[in-house]
Amino acid sequence: MKDSVDSETRQPIIICPPGKSSIQKALRLFNDKPFQWAYLGEDSLGAMAVERFISGKGQHLEIGDKLQETAGSLRQPYIDYIGKLSLKYNSLEWWASSISDKNLWSSKTFLYLCYVRLSRDLAKTGGREDLLLIGENRTIRQGILENLEDLPQYEIHLIETPVRNRLDAIYKNISSLIAKVKLLALMIYRVLQARSYRLNPSVTKQQRPAEELTLIHSWILERSFSDMGEYRDIFLGDLANHLKNKGKKVVIVPNILYTLSYRQALKKLQKSLKIILLPESFLKLSDIFRVFIKTLSSRDRRSYPDVQGIRIAGIIADDAKQYLQRTSLAQNLLMYEAIRRWKQAGILIESFIYTYENQTWEKMYCLGLRKYFPSARIIGYQHSTVPRMLLTYFFSRDELPVLPFPDKVITNGGYTEKLFKESGYDPTKVVRGGAIRYTGLLKQKIAPPQMNITYPVILVALSVSKNETVELIWKVIRAFIDKRQYKIILKFHPTFPYRLFKREIGTLPRNFNVSETPINELLLKCNLLVYAFTATSIEALASGVPVLHIKSGFTIDRDNLADYPPDIRASASTPEDILKATEKIMKMDESELARKRRLWAEVVGDMFGPVDESTFDLFL
Repeated sequence: MKDSVDSETRQPIIICPPGKSSIQKALRLFNDKPFQWAYLGEDSLGAMAVERFISGKGQHLEIGDKLQETAGSLRQPYIDYIGKLSLKYNSLEWWASSISDKNLWSSKTFLYLCYVRLSRDLAKTGGREDLLLIGENRTIRQGILENLEDLPQYEIHLIETPVRNRLDAIYKNISSLIAKVKLLALMIYRVLQARSYRLNPSVTKQQRPAEELTLIHSWILERSFSDMGEYRDIFLGDLANHLKNKGKKVVIVPNILYTLSYRQALKKLQKSLKIILLPESFLKLSDIFRVFIKTLSSRDRRSYPDVQGIRIAGIIADDAKQYLQRTSLAQNLLMYEAIRRWKQAGILIESFIYTYENQTWEKMYCLGLRKYFPSARIIGYQHSTVPRMLLTYFFSRDELPVLPFPDKVITNGGYTEKLFKESGYDPTKVVRGGAIRYTGLLKQKIAPPQMNITYPVILVALSVSKNETVELIWKVIRAFIDKRQYKIILKFHPTFPYRLFKREIGTLPRNFNVSETPINELLLKCNLLVYAFTATSIEALASGVPVLHIKSGFTIDRDNLADYPPDIRASASTPEDILKATEKIMKMDESELARKRRLWAEVVGDMFGPVDESTFDLFL
C-alpha cells in the first residue's frame, strides 16, 4: 500500500489463488460490497469450480475476447523480444530451451505475459467496483502484483498460501528428479536394445557406405504401421521410394515415441526396412551420464528486460526453471551428441529431411549437422497447418544470422509460403510444395452432406490439449443441453481419449454421444463441425461442412482459419453465442451453402497444394 495516497481513493484489487479457503478470505475482504472477478489460468476444470463457488457473489468477467486481442497485440513485440535474447545468449543450451522455442505448449511466458497485460487493462476499465483476480499459480499472481503495485491508484491485497507454495516446490523438485532418473534408465535401455538389433548401415572402416546417405527423419507412432505391421510414413508419404528411384541411398532416422513399446517398434521396423539409422545406437553410456549430470546442475543465470513496459523477469525465469525440471533439455542434448557420434563412426550424409515445425529438437539437428556435416543439405517439410499464433514457427529478423535453420523449407501450400515470406523468412529458402500428408483428402470426390434442419448433427472435434478439450466440452454442453433437436457427436483426439475425461465430464446429456468412427466418415453425416484447434476444420471445409470456431477464455487461440474472412468460418466465445451462431448456420438455404462451398474449396486449395512427381523432386 502507498502511504502517499488516501486508501479511500484507490481502487481495491485482490489477487488470490483458486483454492476455496483463499477465495473465502477474499470474499470477507470485500465485506458484501459488489465486485467483479476474472480467472487467469489454463485449468478449465479449476475455473469451473471457482465459478460454482463464487456464483451469485460477484460479476464474472468473460475475458476470452480480450485475451485474444491482447495476444494479437503482443505477438510481434514478443517475437522481437525473444529475437534480441537469441542474439545475446546464442548457444547450444539456449536453442535447446523452451524460451527460445516460443512453443505455447512447453513455454508459458507469452501466455502469462498476456494475463499480466490483461489484468492491467481490467484494473483500468473496471470502474470503481472492487476487482478479484484469481491467478492459477504463484508465477501468475506474482507477475500481476509486480505490474500493479507501483501504480498509486490501486490498493493491492495479495493472498498467498506459503506452506502450499513450498510443498508445491518440493513436489516439483522430487518429480523432476524422478522423471530424469526414469529418462536415464530409459535411454540406457534404448541404447542397449538399439545396438542388439544391428539395424544401422555398415559404417566400419572396411565397409563404409559406398555413397552419401539421404536421411529422412520420421516420427514413429502407432499409425506408422499397417494392420500387417508394415511401416508407412504418415507425414512424408512415398517420398523415400521416390528418392530411391532417383538413385539416392535413402535411410530412415526413426524417432520412436516414448508412449510406444521400443522393442516392438524396432521389430516392425526391422521387418519393413531392414536398415535404419538409430540415433540412440550411436550413443555411449558416458554420453547419457554426462548429459544427465549436466541437466541436474544447470541453472538459469540470464537476465530478462521488460516487454512493452511489463516486468517479465520473474515469469520468464520461472519458465526457464520449469523447463530445467523437465526431461526435454536432456533429450535435446542427447540428440546433438548422437550427431557427433555419427561423425566419429564415419557416417556420410548428403542430405537430411525432416518435418518442419521449428522446434528445439529440429534446431539440435541443424546445429549438429552444420558443425559435423557442413556439406549436408538440410531440408524441412512443413507438414502440418500453421496458425499465426503458434509462435514457434516465427522469429525476429534480427536473429536470422544466428538462428539454426534448414537450407530449404518446403511448404504444403500457397498460404504458408506467403505467410512465411511475409513473416521474415528468407524468400530464397521457402519453396511452395504440396500437402503430402493430405493427399487422400485432396483426391476425394465426395458429394457434400445435405443439411438436416429437422435433426441437425453437430460434430465436435476435440483438441490435443486436455484443458482445451474440457473447455470446449463444457461450453458445448451449456449451449445444447436443453436443445434436444440437436444431435452432438464428440470425437476425441487419439492422444486424449474419452476414458481420460469421464470423471471430469460426468454423465453426458442424452443428445450427446462419443464416437470412435474415423473423422472422414463422421464428416459425411454431420451438418456442422465445432472446433477450437485442429486441422480437421480444413478437412470439414473440403467435405463441404460448415465450421464453427470456439474461442478460448483461458488460453491463446491457434485457429488455422483465423486469417481468412468471417465468411469462411463462424466464431463464438460463450455458450449463448455458440447457440446463436449454430442457429444462423442452420438457416442457410442451399444456394447460400453452395456459394460458401465454392469459397471453402478455394481456401482448401490455398492451404493444401496438389502433390505430384514435381513435389517430391523438390527434395532432391
